[in-house]
Amino acid sequence: MALAGLLVWVAGLCLVPVQETDLFFRLAAGEQFLRTGAIVHANLFSFTYPDAPYPDSAWLFDAAAAALARMGGFPALVLGKTLLVLAIFLLAYRLCRLRGASALATTVVLATAALVMRERLVERPHLFSLLGEVALLGALPLIQRGSRWVWLLVPMVSLWANWHAGAFIAPVLLGVAGVGAALDRHLQAPAHRLPVRSLARYFTLALLSAVALVATPVGIGIVRYLAFHVGIFAIHPVDEFRSLTWRSDAPFVLFALAVLPVLALSTRDHWRDRLPALALAVLATRHVRFAADAILMLAIVAAPALADLLDRFPITRSPRLVGGCAVALFTLAVLPRTVDAGRGGRFATISLDTNALPVDAIQFVDQHGLRERMYNDFETGSYLIWQGYPRYRVFVDPRLPAYPLPFHRLLGRMDVTRDEWTQAMDSLGVDTALLDYAGINRRAAFWDPERWALVFRAKDSRVFVRRLPKWQDLIAALEIPATFDFTVENGAITRPLPAPPQTSPVPACEWQLRLGDLCFELDNGKSERAMAAYRAALAAPAGCLAPSRESSAAAWMGALDVAAHRFDQAIPLLDRALALTPDDTALLTQRALALEALGRSSEASETWKRIAHLAPGTALGQKAAAKNR
Repeated sequence: MALAGLLVWVAGLCLVPVQETDLFFRLAAGEQFLRTGAIVHANLFSFTYPDAPYPDSAWLFDAAAAALARMGGFPALVLGKTLLVLAIFLLAYRLCRLRGASALATTVVLATAALVMRERLVERPHLFSLLGEVALLGALPLIQRGSRWVWLLVPMVSLWANWHAGAFIAPVLLGVAGVGAALDRHLQAPAHRLPVRSLARYFTLALLSAVALVATPVGIGIVRYLAFHVGIFAIHPVDEFRSLTWRSDAPFVLFALAVLPVLALSTRDHWRDRLPALALAVLATRHVRFAADAILMLAIVAAPALADLLDRFPITRSPRLVGGCAVALFTLAVLPRTVDAGRGGRFATISLDTNALPVDAIQFVDQHGLRERMYNDFETGSYLIWQGYPRYRVFVDPRLPAYPLPFHRLLGRMDVTRDEWTQAMDSLGVDTALLDYAGINRRAAFWDPERWALVFRAKDSRVFVRRLPKWQDLIAALEIPATFDFTVENGAITRPLPAPPQTSPVPACEWQLRLGDLCFELDNGKSERAMAAYRAALAAPAGCLAPSRESSAAAWMGALDVAAHRFDQAIPLLDRALALTPDDTALLTQRALALEALGRSSEASETWKRIAHLAPGTALGQKAAAKNR
């Protein structure tokens, strides 16, 4: 019953919409393999460095993910991931119980671990590393007993490496376990000490496992792949390679701080078992991407220790308490979904979550043919690969080792000038750009408005095009009069451009009108700078603005002047709008009210008469007829 409650709880954490952006490039790589039978070893998805080697060994994951997607789309991928995670926690539960942990202690610790790990329970190949680590931890007693089966760890590591390059952790953990076994031997009485030959088995397996890592299609390239990630954060800050911080990783820190005293108060487990978990915890402080691995390993070694502590309280041995824990986990997993379903939602939504994707911006660039040589950000690049390859290739994507270090230095620098950035884009043949997360994206400030036109600004996305003859019509129709500054404290700041750049095809009057629209949006309504821009646009000679733009701007400004009792200013604007739309009853009403306020009763009467003629039988028409009488 405890196991059932735990598995339902874990399944509830897994059965959620797909939000993992790395999945997309893996689907593309897997589809390429299924279509051609060739494993992707080069950066063929990118137009910037298409010939650069890409020595990722996880081809089995890519192929399996693509096959699942063919069968059932994203729901099939979520279900497959959920089954894999359930297998991991089932094995972890079994391992805890074999080590003497009670059902209650095991369930509590693993359920808490799953909750803390939930952000990493996603559709990525590192799940196979979690599975391999649990299996490896379970094999440690067999190594010590000299079982012949432990030599299967070597081909298992090789298979593991073909699912995820994280298999490199296997020889590390085996070596650390050997050190722990040596420490156990030192602490034991001479009569009970482990033979040196048995101790050497750990290090022999570690060495053979290290050799087994190259038994993948990339061979020794897996070493280059792993080495690339070691110092990448110092060059190009990518979140999952950063060091542990309290602000971002409080759940992991609290879990570790809770586990350590539990381990200290129990002497049941050997250092052979504890040191690998502690080693992963130390590694996680340097690279936070290993936090989930450390949590799971710490949970497995902590469960028996917690069981020792709980055994001091007889109530914790009650079957009812174990059952209550299972029921609580089941309720927490199922009740919120049941409530949502009862309100008209779905019990489980396991399709693609597009909320974090720049779908509108991508539709825009597709509609206007801007995808050919387009800059994009890392996470967006993964989606663009899946969505557009082989027709389109991307600027960059999350496959970090597929791009050279000088390129990462460029993207990682905070002090890039606009000239440097433009030269880099020139050398890479970039003609357009799609930026996402624009509010916190420092690269929003890199695009010089004299050379790049902002043509799309919606939600958190921005699209720029180079000022080339082929984009002149698009720029003339859609250019937004803005550029961006960036500060660490405030993020990206939109800065309106008071005048069009020299090469912009947008007329000055239309520029001022767009400037007014932008300032109106930025200032959350009427503001001095918005009104000044609108009046500057309307001050242009007749015919400068398009008729529809001139009519709407003059009508709106005239209505604002009427509301502000600036009737003498309102009349020319309203007459200007009526010259273009003479039958607009709203404009005529504003004009009649202004004329009345100015004491020009005869002109007001003629205007009311026209309104009554244009809107017979309506409330406005009846009011106009009454005014005319």
